[in-house]
Amino acid sequence: MKILQFVIPKNNHSLCLANPEKKDIFNLYIRYSPLMDEGSDLKSYEPVILKTDQLYGESYAILEEDHQYGIGTAYIYEVLYVSNDGVILQSFYRNKLQNVDTVRTHSLFRYPIWSIEETDYEVIDPEEIIHIVFKDIYAKEAPIDSSRYRTLLEKSDLFEYFFEDLYYEMGRFHRGDKSYSREKWEFAQILQSNYHVQLVQSEGSDIILSNCSGIMKKLNLSKKQMAEYFIKFLD
Repeated sequence: MKILQFVIPKNNHSLCLANPEKKDIFNLYIRYSPLMDEGSDLKSYEPVILKTDQLYGESYAILEEDHQYGIGTAYIYEVLYVSNDGVILQSFYRNKLQNVDTVRTHSLFRYPIWSIEETDYEVIDPEEIIHIVFKDIYAKEAPIDSSRYRTLLEKSDLFEYFFEDLYYEMGRFHRGDKSYSREKWEFAQILQSNYHVQLVQSEGSDIILSNCSGIMKKLNLSKKQMAEYFIKFLD
């Protein structure tokens, strides 16, 4: 299901990211920039990168209070996030105002809006992310020599930020502020009780449990879902 929309309310020309569905989305990464043109001073503009932990269903976020300066400029927009369907990558393109749709009635806005054209929508199976991590479960950063990882980077630079935060989250469970978290030990108990996994008390076991806990947090997975991936890739 295609969820998010980039929109510009016509009354104030702000740039908004709307989630009109009832489902919340998580670990959201946003990137947008003017479309570069030879001979244009727009080449000096850096892309805007934003991120947030959650965007509630039937809500919207104001990314810029005034996007007026960009109305006469072509823009590209990308968003990467986690939903119940997997890891979603959406792309949008605005050719000034030539390809926007005017929406006069919207559930989240009192005034008419311009809806920016979506150009691509892709669902990445969480298994792809987990496979990259589990390929070297003891690594402390994303494996730049992994062909699977490089394939994701070719899809969008936002995956670099996603993996940086994923490995940071896994590190918090290992040696950081979540090293004694209850969810990590609850997950270990599920593995041992329900899946008959034998875990010894060691540094290696703690790294594995910490990484699984970080993955659960980042991909919004249940303990049961994570246990199934554990059995598939590590057992």
